[in-house]
Amino acid sequence: MTDPVTAAAAPAADHVSPVGATPAGAPPAWHDDEVPATSTGSALGPHPTLPSRPPMIGREADLAALRDAFAAALGGTGGTVVVGGEAGIGKTRLVAEFLTGLAGLTGLTDAAGAGTLVLHGQCADSGSGPLPYAALTGVLADVLDALGPEGTLEAAGPAADALGTLAPGLVEVRRDVDHGRLPEVLADLVSAVSATRPVVLVLEDLHWSDDVTRTVVARLARSAPRSTLLVVATYRSDDVGRRHPLRTTLAELERSRLAARVELARLDAADAARLVTTLVTTRGRGRELPGPVLGELAERSEGVPFYAEELAAFAGEAMPVSLRDLLLLRYSALSDAAQTFCRTVAAAGPHAPHGLLTAMLGEDGLEDAEDAAREAVEAHVLVADGDGYRFRHALMQEAVDHELLPGEARRLHAACARSLEETGRTLADAAAAADHWWRARVPDRALAAAVQVVTSSEPDGATSTAVAAGERALELWDLVPDADRVAGQHRASLLRHVAAALQDAAQVDRGAGLAREAVAEWPADDPAGRAQALSTLAHILGKAGDPASDGLIDEALALLPADDHAGRAPLLRLKARNAMMDARDVEAVAVAGEALAAARAAGDEKNFSLALNMRAMSRINGGDLDGLEELELSGVVAGDDWRAQCHYYTNAADIRLKLGQYAAAESLAETGARLARALGAGWATRAMLEGNVAEAWIELGRWADAADWYERSVPLIDLSDYSVYLGERWTWLTMWRGDVGAAQSRALAHRATWLRFGRVEEQIRARVAGTLAELALLRDDLDDALDLVSIALEEGSLSSYYRLSVLAVAARVLDRARAAGRPVDVAPYRAALATCASWPTYPTWAAVFAAELGDGSWEAVLAADGPASLRPYALFRDGGSLLATGDRQAARVRLEAAVEAAEAIGCGLVADQARALLDGAGLGRVRGRGGRAPAAERALTERESQVLALVAEGLTNGQIAERLFISRKTASVHVSAILRKLGVASRTEAAVVARSETP
Repeated sequence: MTDPVTAAAAPAADHVSPVGATPAGAPPAWHDDEVPATSTGSALGPHPTLPSRPPMIGREADLAALRDAFAAALGGTGGTVVVGGEAGIGKTRLVAEFLTGLAGLTGLTDAAGAGTLVLHGQCADSGSGPLPYAALTGVLADVLDALGPEGTLEAAGPAADALGTLAPGLVEVRRDVDHGRLPEVLADLVSAVSATRPVVLVLEDLHWSDDVTRTVVARLARSAPRSTLLVVATYRSDDVGRRHPLRTTLAELERSRLAARVELARLDAADAARLVTTLVTTRGRGRELPGPVLGELAERSEGVPFYAEELAAFAGEAMPVSLRDLLLLRYSALSDAAQTFCRTVAAAGPHAPHGLLTAMLGEDGLEDAEDAAREAVEAHVLVADGDGYRFRHALMQEAVDHELLPGEARRLHAACARSLEETGRTLADAAAAADHWWRARVPDRALAAAVQVVTSSEPDGATSTAVAAGERALELWDLVPDADRVAGQHRASLLRHVAAALQDAAQVDRGAGLAREAVAEWPADDPAGRAQALSTLAHILGKAGDPASDGLIDEALALLPADDHAGRAPLLRLKARNAMMDARDVEAVAVAGEALAAARAAGDEKNFSLALNMRAMSRINGGDLDGLEELELSGVVAGDDWRAQCHYYTNAADIRLKLGQYAAAESLAETGARLARALGAGWATRAMLEGNVAEAWIELGRWADAADWYERSVPLIDLSDYSVYLGERWTWLTMWRGDVGAAQSRALAHRATWLRFGRVEEQIRARVAGTLAELALLRDDLDDALDLVSIALEEGSLSSYYRLSVLAVAARVLDRARAAGRPVDVAPYRAALATCASWPTYPTWAAVFAAELGDGSWEAVLAADGPASLRPYALFRDGGSLLATGDRQAARVRLEAAVEAAEAIGCGLVADQARALLDGAGLGRVRGRGGRAPAAERALTERESQVLALVAEGLTNGQIAERLFISRKTASVHVSAILRKLGVASRTEAAVVARSETP
């Protein structure tokens, strides 16, 4: 996939201590919302000693998974465990039980007696989006507690300055510090600590994580297997919808086999009843309630431990009619003073640190609130957490927040905002302040803070934060008198910033709408600014497949004087991009040269690298392979600019795919994808790189992995060139894997859109023409197929590589048309093929072209280098040719080899077609004793052997998928292949075979 080069106070950290002591900031010890059995004091006074908690019920297997992972980490093979489940299901309680039990395991102390280190961080939601760096601030504070400032800086290494983003007081924050390196530096810091002692890092509530936190998780997951580090992350599954960015991170960890998933299900009826009984008994009420009442409580809990706990707490009293009422029961029983304190904590957000409470209540008010705080803690409403307070459950905080009176809410939120603006120095502080000003109903202050966030987020790669803040700022604009003065810019400028953030988040349609507004509203007396706005719109429209992009670029260039090199460089580079994508290679080379000259004159290294990239790609696409040297030079010139680096890796991988160097393409694309994820790049950039990885997998024969990636990624992308690139490849792969019906349906649904995008991009028009033509052949629609492949004859429409890909399909279409008695002229297609003779992969595709038309042999195709699909297809076609000539024995050998080669990569289309020829000719495969294929023919792949062993254990496809970290569909494909190879009709028979052949 070619890259069309694009232009709040965090929660206080929990303290850390060696295992065996009670961590002062250990996670709460109940179902996502409870308090620890003991605590050590807080800024508002000593904590009371609370009743011991009842035993955990129904989570034995989940707890064992965590303990096994920790035991592996102690042995030097660390890992990552992701604990998911709905609100109140028991994620935090499970982790707390695990941490409490660490002291009972052996081998927890290293030679120096330092013991296992527990680090803890918790993500938070500001109300308008993730609170940046919330969890990471807690982790860093724990490291500081354990190592001290000097030890922390030493462990962090020479890039420790980046930690100033989280702890400004730790180091002097220079203006030129590279904040984009924060994920790398923090991950390396944790890894360095784990090199000296075992480390358990707990990150809670990833559903509220920001881009940087997710990047840190991904980096640590990759380094953990070679260390004594165990990462335990939790997230609320019901808050992670289809488009939630966490889904992509989790899917990538699963695809790479870097994380084990522990998905907490609801308790079954027996465990729920046992839990309710235990809870009531623990509180001295077991004799008061008959069995039917306990059964009713268990049934009403619906297997959610938090519901069960709350219901049991009020058993025998009036039952709440809704969860909100239930959550407020304990709060309502507090004194007025304690309720007031709880509302103050609720207004502060997920966590209320001492400093923020002081700003909200004042010193005198805080002192008076100590008794109220103690009452709230004793009633299990609040938890004393680190240097402040939080609610036992996020839902409880939300419920109490709704109890705030209007005037009270405005006063408290305004106090929070002022405190954050006075003391905060981070992006998280700014985001939190913006949200509090919004809740305080102070529109001008909320607008100013939100604009600050959206305009300062891009350098840090905080895409999700920028989008949320930008949408909030636009919502506020009309509510604020003299908004231009308050925001420090006019509305059109804000629209442009938000549009750019939306484009980087792959929300192209929304971004295009705002970019159009920006152009329409741009002040007439600011031509340079208007040119920037036109550039943003042109860029986004290019992503949307709109041919108007070129005209907008020319309009923008006309607004700038010839000597405005800084303004012209990115516009010329964007113009070169459009020409390259449309196969106008001569024009693209010339315009890219102009962009290079302008960037050099402006001293703009970033655009110099990007323009060099564009010129190199255009030269190569036009047949000048010396452009490869220039492409590599663009990667060197990119330096530390992460956008330029990502574009280099995207296009370097793409050109290797075109040259047939599939392993090199995979390596380059994966390197770029890791960089993009580490730097917090938006989904648009990552989709291009990861898409190239998936395409390399297709060519290398890793079809199940590629299908898994497309299945989880394509639905996340809004309509754009990205969605067309990936959607077409997914459809092609679906067709060749044998699910022709699904491929036909997807193609029918998206055909018009694909063809529209193809008007401005050769990659799309070539790929779409080939895939739609193949699907047309499968439904015997020769007219459609002939019309689609005729694009190969259009002069200037396609470069050599894409013309070859269409001609390979065209030859098959022409052969079918001649067989059907259609008058077809092959000569123009042969002439088109000759124009591609200089492209390196020409020999392979010329051999395919000749074999399809009967001018060459399929033996020549089998001897050629090509993608993984080529061998099984050539074997199948050769078998069919031999069968047509009457050589049944040779045909049988070829067709059986085709089935085997196809099944090895999951190419169901060819396997099914080859089997159909065998069966139709009466050449069914020879069976051994008992009707099974001989052992030599039943050889399973390594993965199939793993699946068969699990089938023999009695596991379902879903359980197999979970055990092997593959999708349910992939597991099903493996099981089907096993049944075919073994010559059995059921899973039971397969299990019998497996057991009978086990030594």
